[in-house]
Amino acid sequence: MESRLTKTDGIVLASTGFGEGHKIVRILTATLGKIEASAFGVRKTKSKFGSKLEPFSQVRLQLYRKSEESLFTIRDADAIHHNDGIREDLHKYMAGSAVIEPVVRFVETGSEEGGLYRLLSRCLRTLNAIPVEKVLYLLSMYEIKFLTEMGYRQQTMSCTSCGAVIRPEQTYADASEGFPLCSGCRTTLSIQVEPSILRFVKWTGDAALDDARRVVMKSHTLSNLRQLTQKLYQHHFHQDLKSWKHLSEMGSA
Repeated sequence: MESRLTKTDGIVLASTGFGEGHKIVRILTATLGKIEASAFGVRKTKSKFGSKLEPFSQVRLQLYRKSEESLFTIRDADAIHHNDGIREDLHKYMAGSAVIEPVVRFVETGSEEGGLYRLLSRCLRTLNAIPVEKVLYLLSMYEIKFLTEMGYRQQTMSCTSCGAVIRPEQTYADASEGFPLCSGCRTTLSIQVEPSILRFVKWTGDAALDDARRVVMKSHTLSNLRQLTQKLYQHHFHQDLKSWKHLSEMGSA
């Protein structure tokens, strides 16, 4: 009979309490995609899990499932990366929540997303160590790379509407027509995208996330980048992310 035990690595996205000290934990795994798993007794003082199943933690899991229709149960968990630095800093915590939110909302449960798992792992480890003043650059790079992993790689050479060659000084984006748009295809709802942001999007495609340490932008340029990211997500997913509002309220975006 096929074993009902499975071992895989995972990143804790969120959890919900139930019963006497138990949790349902949402996890992006390396081999099973996004799953939900029960963790019995995890909220009790003497739980064997300790803080291993806190959001942002990367863990090695032993899972049990009675049948294909059953919920996974976490039998054991060993820490790979705690990423405590994210939970200990308010700005990093808010950024970490922004990193996780699109995975929770836009990735289907059970779909195998190995590339996305590796991207999320690298991003959280980088966020854990990076200086706070570089956090929004890292987040912007991640958001663009997330779109690529979801099948929406951003090209910067031709208008997404008419195919005309893009002029960097006349580049636009909006939620309905996408990005990049030429001056002839822009709408009344389009925003103009700075030439430096066009270069940033192209550079991000091949850059390592840790290269966020090297990025320097003026405040108006960073604001333009954050506006572009919002338009891209509205275009592809037809929704805003709640984390954008929270970051804005903190004065971080």
